[in-house]
Amino acid sequence: MKPYISSFKSLIAFLFVATLLVSCKGCLNDDNLIGDNCYDGILNNGEELIDCGGTICDPCDPCENSLWDALLGEQWVDCGGECGPCDPSFNGQLDPGELGIDCGCDGCPACPELCGDGLPNGFEEGVDCGGPDCDPCPTCVDGEMNGSEIGIDCGGTECDPCPTTGDCTNGLQDGDELYIDCGGSSCPVCEGSIAWKANGQQFYGDGSATATMDGTSIVIAGVSVTTAQIAFIIAEPATGWVNGTVIPMNIATAPGTAGAYESIGSAETYATSNGGNITMELTYVVAGAGGYVTGTFSGNMQSSSSAGVTISQGVFAIPIN
Repeated sequence: MKPYISSFKSLIAFLFVATLLVSCKGCLNDDNLIGDNCYDGILNNGEELIDCGGTICDPCDPCENSLWDALLGEQWVDCGGECGPCDPSFNGQLDPGELGIDCGCDGCPACPELCGDGLPNGFEEGVDCGGPDCDPCPTCVDGEMNGSEIGIDCGGTECDPCPTTGDCTNGLQDGDELYIDCGGSSCPVCEGSIAWKANGQQFYGDGSATATMDGTSIVIAGVSVTTAQIAFIIAEPATGWVNGTVIPMNIATAPGTAGAYESIGSAETYATSNGGNITMELTYVVAGAGGYVTGTFSGNMQSSSSAGVTISQGVFAIPIN
């Protein structure tokens, strides 16, 4: 077995142990810990909102959930029906004095400000799209992968199914490709790669670059032929595995989400559970075995002796096993 593979296993073990130790810092014993409850002012227990909803807490008041529950008789968000009457400037209707639905009047927002509120208002043709102010609504002929499409202008709930044969050379994710020009039934297998700089020194995962599922979490790791090693564990975000999700890693996010780095020859080991902050962006992710994940990362970590390392220009694209 290559020495850096064995050392890599030690790095993963360190990542879990170090984060667990930090998470228990300040605990006197198990008897003084109060479990999650419905009165702690924290969103936990599978609650829909803070301290309400889910399987444990009382149901949330549908008139205070910031949702338009049309099936419950609401005319608009948290108003009408069994809720209080709607304000004329926020009722989902075009009222006298308004330029568009709920916009452009005294006391109303400007119509372009409504393009990201998740409601069909203003001059929009769909939810937050169309009209003179918002981006065009997704279509199946615009040459872009948008809406619910799974390929460019194909798949999803609106477009025709994607063809099973991709181009494999056009720089686009088309057909049934797993990622751009790779995977699927006709293109080469997607390969894994990871690269980063540590205090300005460039490293590549030319020893190994892996991504695996640990329950609902993703573990990403890279080992250079010079034995430098980097690893991350990412708990599934509250929003799910969504492209473009930005994930911070620091003491507060450990042990579920954390990063670790070991310098050449195991000279020093650093982890976000000791201090520092790493910011990772998942630019593309299909979670689960057989999926694929790409992203970037940068920031800094600390060792147990408070030494620091700066991680920059991190990038990865790895199949998930």
